[in-house]
Parts: sequence; structure tokens; C-alpha cells
Amino acid sequence: MKHIAERSATLLEILHEMAPESSKNTLRSWLQSGRVTVDHQRAERANIEVLPGQEVLVGPKVTFLKGSLRILHDDDQIVVLEKPEGLLSVATEKETRATVHAMLKRQFHNRRVYPVHRLDRETSGVMLFVYNEKARDDLKSQFEQQTVDKTYFAIVEKEMPLGKGTWESYMEEDDFFFVKSTNDSTTGKRAVTHYEVLKAERNRSLLRLKPQTGRKNQLRVHCSEAGHPIIGDKKYGSHSNPLKRLCLHAQKITFTHPLTRRRMTFSAQLPEVFSKILDFKDLAI
Repeated sequence: MKHIAERSATLLEILHEMAPESSKNTLRSWLQSGRVTVDHQRAERANIEVLPGQEVLVGPKVTFLKGSLRILHDDDQIVVLEKPEGLLSVATEKETRATVHAMLKRQFHNRRVYPVHRLDRETSGVMLFVYNEKARDDLKSQFEQQTVDKTYFAIVEKEMPLGKGTWESYMEEDDFFFVKSTNDSTTGKRAVTHYEVLKAERNRSLLRLKPQTGRKNQLRVHCSEAGHPIIGDKKYGSHSNPLKRLCLHAQKITFTHPLTRRRMTFSAQLPEVFSKILDFKDLAI
């Protein structure tokens, strides 16, 4: 988060202009943890004067929990983070501690933390949690009204023609937790995925996926039923797993802040390991 000062003011005042949703205690904690620089010099005192034209930069929160979670944004209402592949989003009957939700609660000393959406265990990328029920209800409403924009990237099997398209179906889950499309709109829930094929080579394709709806396993099912399962997705028909992980990454999310009503966008770079099986460095991602 970067800001060029337009007037003389204390650093705390400038930080409040940059993040009006954050309390003064939160802003001071940014200073104490070394996240704030003025003209590329670390600043720790809230009362120093910032002059017109000076650049104030707030860096990301320090990685915690042995590097497994990276905080992209944290204020009094929300926390945005990058989830690694292989970690559950929330608790299940079999696992209650090794989840993003549980880690956040422990990190913030058992503070109330509410999930508003989920990523599959096998999927990496950007996730959003909130700190109070009002913010939770607001964000859930945004998801239901389809005003939250999400972008994923996937590497799928076989080469697809370059271009854009849309997959639409009704999805239902069976007794074995397998999701599939159905012709029965009374039992299935509408699922819409917009896709763009960015690159195709060596019997693989790189897709940009924009789910309009948020059904369980939606992207994995749509790719598989189109004849192009996501690499590493044995559950939905993949025959290869060169990276020993699902090649699906939640790259970007855009939503309206529940308090300030500002549109906010956060992103996480594609995992570097993806480039081992398909070169995407020449693409504007």
C-alpha cells in the first residue's frame, strides 16, 4: 500500500488517510513491526512529520506460522491471506487444529475469526476472513449477490484452443462427496464458470478461471467434464501429477470492504513450481 503525501502531516495522520478502517492501535503496531517506510527509510515514530511529495509505503505483514501463511492485509474488520496447498480452510470432523481458521485464532490469541468462503485443501491462494459477525454477514451477502470477483489459474490436461468461453451446469453432490453436473435443476445448484485459455503446449493448457457462482469443487468439475481435468486432480479424472499437488491457484479476489465500502483487490503470484510444467513467464498475469 503506497501513498504520496499531498500536505504536511504526522505519519499517523497519513496512515489513517491510507487505512481509515484501522484503529490507531493497529496503525501503531504497523510502525512497531517495521512495516512502514518513508522515502524508503524505516519509520517507527507516529509523530514524525511527513512532507508533501514524500512516499509512505506500508509493506505486508511478516509471514508467520513457519512460513505457511502469508498475511496480505489485516485491519480491525478483515484479514486477507495466502493459503498454501495442502492446508484445510476450516475444521472437519477429522481435523480441527491444522486449519487456516484455527491458526488465525491461535495467532490472534483466540480472537473471534469468521470464515466467509473456503478453498479446497488442495488449492492454494488468496483467502478472506473477518473479525465480527456484521462483517461476516456483509461479505456473505456479497458472495451471494455475486459482487465478489475471484480469479483462479489452473493447468489442465491436453491442449485447448486459445480463447474464451463459459461453462454452465447444475451441480449436485452424491453420498460419497463426489460432485457432478446433472440435468435436474430441482436437485442441482446452478454453476457458472468463465474461462480463458492463455497458453497450450506439451499436452497441457493454462486457464484463467472466473467463477460466477461458488459451488463446491465447481472449477474442478467443470474442467473435468470439459475433458480437461486439472493436473493432479485424481478425484476428478487427472492421469498425471508431476508436481505432487493440484495445479489450481486462487490468484485474485476483489470485494467491498464491509466498513469503509471501498473496493479492494488482493492477489498472490502463481506458484513458481507451476513453471516447471508450463512456462507462463511470457504472459501478462
